[in-house]
Amino acid sequence: MKNTPIRFLVFLGTFSMVAILIVQVFWVSKAISNQEELFNRSVQMALRNVVEQICEINGIESPTTDPIDQLSTNYFIARTNYRIDLESLDELLKSELLKRDINLDYEYGVYDCQTDRMVYGDFVPLQDENKTEPRGELPKLVNDEYYFGIYFPGKTAGLVNSLGIWQISSVLTLIILITFSYALIVILRQKRLSEIQRDFINNMTHEFKTPLATLQVSAEVLESANGERQKKYASIMKEELKRLEKHVHQLLETSALEAEKVQNEHFEPLPILQQLASSFENNLGKNFQSEISLDPSSKLIGDPIIFETIVHNLLDNAFKYGKSEVSFITRNMDKGIEISVSNDGAAIPKKEQKHIFQRFYRINQGDRHDVKGFGLGLYFVKQGVKNMRGKIDLHSDDQVTVFKITLPTA
Repeated sequence: MKNTPIRFLVFLGTFSMVAILIVQVFWVSKAISNQEELFNRSVQMALRNVVEQICEINGIESPTTDPIDQLSTNYFIARTNYRIDLESLDELLKSELLKRDINLDYEYGVYDCQTDRMVYGDFVPLQDENKTEPRGELPKLVNDEYYFGIYFPGKTAGLVNSLGIWQISSVLTLIILITFSYALIVILRQKRLSEIQRDFINNMTHEFKTPLATLQVSAEVLESANGERQKKYASIMKEELKRLEKHVHQLLETSALEAEKVQNEHFEPLPILQQLASSFENNLGKNFQSEISLDPSSKLIGDPIIFETIVHNLLDNAFKYGKSEVSFITRNMDKGIEISVSNDGAAIPKKEQKHIFQRFYRINQGDRHDVKGFGLGLYFVKQGVKNMRGKIDLHSDDQVTVFKITLPTA
């Protein structure tokens, strides 16, 4: 895979995930802020009602000014400035808070206004009332000037637990972020492995070229010897070396296509097509029909060696898989040329047609190995046609299999 699409994919995915995370954090913060504002207002209303009821118990008019102050996010005080009945205060606080669906554990304390010291304090576990322990006898307050404060130690956790759907969406967002991060790591690792594999194939094929050339020279020397047996084996050696050299050459060309290291130029396709048709006419065992009708002045843009390899691969496959008939037809079109190669071999299954242009892919035929190859031929055809800004179509049924290439002229 090219670096540009990978980088774009990584950038787009990372940007999307960061944007989702920012939006999620914003809305969760907004929800927590709203919940906190609602909680504070509810607590202040509950404490105000407690103060009013204490005033009513003491036979005093309710204060005209707001007696409730919030000293911190989770600490509130209520000014009464008169005697407080502790048993009534305990029941009133619990009743007013539960009435407003505030079921957080809290601590409260009663302070002497003159000394500003706490004269009584208690912890009330609203979330689990079974934990409440007996407090024994309540002390009697002798002065007439007191105020009380209430503290919620688990306010933050309680607000988070009250978010509901926002908790679920946050968990889902976290799962998506983890999954995306893992997928990104896998993609980058696979890309790196693919680059290592490509470099290995390039180095390996380059190293093969020197011994191949040496062996070909040696085979020619042996073929010139007098013995018939030596000539026979030298001839076999030369044929096998040619086949091996063709595979090495195709590997190198495939790597060049993948790396986009192809030098494109204007060239005439007619001589190349005529030479290929002439070379395949000598193949025995198949009825080969060729019809090359191109304008001699037609020119293509690309690498002529790659173009030759594309057509050669199609013809070679047609002879390998065809039963008795192979057809090779070329013609001019409006702003392009069309090359059609067909054979009467077995149909390519529909489910396999979209895969046969993939690198190293071969149709599974069980234990049969009657046709040799690496699965690079049609992959090279696809990449080469793409490099020349053309397209390739495939039609296959029980009667005929046709590969049709359309290439734009210069």
